[in-house]
Amino acid sequence: MKPTLLLLPTLLLGSLSDPLHAVDYKEEIRPILNDKCYKCHSGPRAKGKLRMDSESDFADRIGGEDPVIRPGNAANSLLAIKAGLPRTDGDAMPPPPARARGSEPMTASELNLVKRWIAEGAKFDPNAPAPEPAAPTTSTDPATPTEPTAPANEIHSWTNTSDVTIEASFLSLEGGNISLKTEAGEVYTFPSSRLSPESQALASKLASL
Repeated sequence: MKPTLLLLPTLLLGSLSDPLHAVDYKEEIRPILNDKCYKCHSGPRAKGKLRMDSESDFADRIGGEDPVIRPGNAANSLLAIKAGLPRTDGDAMPPPPARARGSEPMTASELNLVKRWIAEGAKFDPNAPAPEPAAPTTSTDPATPTEPTAPANEIHSWTNTSDVTIEASFLSLEGGNISLKTEAGEVYTFPSSRLSPESQALASKLASL
């Protein structure tokens, strides 16, 4: 059996030890929403007209003009923002009245898992293909120089030798070890030899910038 690419602390992801494991909505996210969100966000009288118990209704609030979730961007997704506010904050979810009736906020590991799901595209089917990246725009004005994108802030797809992918930014490549940072802020260092040839080439390219 091939070793996993990275290991996450069990305090963050419970029984999940591989951050390259795609988060499964039905098995991992829906139980969290059911336990922590459905009391207010289910049925025809759902608060804010946000029904999380209906996959079709919930999907309508992912992306679009009035998104609760911005796929690929957990930091700007209201679900992650409000679930992560201190319990003393009036905007925290669940709100104080719901907490008084026994509703509990997400734990740190649950919130981290939800953020990973959003960062991976907030897909209901973890095996669905990722959307095609937008074609880069080029300037036709020769007087305008093109500035290179700072590699440390850009999210890339990294694939290991088991053909499992994670979204993270590049930090460094030193002594045969690569350091990556997920959108949730976790930093991982591991041998670059565990990456696929394509991801190793990407690491070498970014290290040379």
